[in-house]
Amino acid sequence: MSKRNSIFVLHKMKWTVILGLTAVFGGLFSYGIIYFFMAVTDNYSSASMIGMIPMMCVIIGVAMYFVITAMERRLKPLLDGLQKIADGDLDVRLDTENAGEYELIYQNFNAMAKELKATKEEMQSFINEFTHEFKTPITSISGFADVLYQTGEGIENEERMEFLKVISEQSHRLSNLAQNTLLLSKVEATQIITEKETFSLSEQIKRCAIMLLPQMEKKHITLDIAEDLDFSYYGNEELMEQIWINLLNNAVKFTPEGGEIFIFSKQTGDKLIVSIKDSGSGMDEDTISHIFEKYYQNDTASIVKGNGIGLSIVKRIVELCEGSIEVESAPGKGSVFSVVFKALSNKS
Repeated sequence: MSKRNSIFVLHKMKWTVILGLTAVFGGLFSYGIIYFFMAVTDNYSSASMIGMIPMMCVIIGVAMYFVITAMERRLKPLLDGLQKIADGDLDVRLDTENAGEYELIYQNFNAMAKELKATKEEMQSFINEFTHEFKTPITSISGFADVLYQTGEGIENEERMEFLKVISEQSHRLSNLAQNTLLLSKVEATQIITEKETFSLSEQIKRCAIMLLPQMEKKHITLDIAEDLDFSYYGNEELMEQIWINLLNNAVKFTPEGGEIFIFSKQTGDKLIVSIKDSGSGMDEDTISHIFEKYYQNDTASIVKGNGIGLSIVKRIVELCEGSIEVESAPGKGSVFSVVFKALSNKS
């Protein structure tokens, strides 16, 4: 039996005993008065015993009044608190010091109010950040489109193409932001991963790297994949793909022209560690402590802007897989993102 159930059983027994004793003592008290009355009047008729019933009802009624009053006194703060929450006041808290048998209920109420407030603040923050992130590319698209429309043929072809390039890039950024936001909402709402199967995780990582080869070639980045990158994993293949796409995209983004990206792995006991290392600008401790927060960006030195959601998606999916992600980085020394999973018993 759980602690919660034990507490309810004890309180139920307490009130049962109190009401039982009230009935017993009320009955004895009433019987004594009636018996004394009959002895004085020398009237032992059975009808006189019926008079004991109203007296017992009065005694039990008085006892029940005090019991109900005590219960109402402890229930009223709870009802008032619920009304305040219904009115939008999420700062309300109940004092558990004299809660008696309602202590557990008060504690759960306080926990609920605290969670509701945190959820409201997170939602408000999400709306503010999401609005800001959407506003930036929309403003760029609208501004350059207006310039092209207003100037018409009066703009040089080279400048026109530059404006169209910005519009195209910001459109893609807006599209990626919408897709990543929907994906983040999906994985945050997910509690248990379904549709699991055994697949080659090493082949999946290589496919994701191939998808990003055009971006790497554009920046003349060298990709080095360890030869022993050969293992399988049991999980949701679609979600796992998002981990590598986002981590590799992040590495490409922060690796300078002519830089390098390394992908390697190692198995320690029942743990499989997959690492992606880049030769980028690196991060300080403060940045590392914030990089998994939604919409956080510290890439002012980067020409290509992101949306600050990718690493949040990675972290949530890794958590759903009961794994962990570690970051090693220092300014000017690049970064290493290591994802730790439970390994299969046999390698592919």
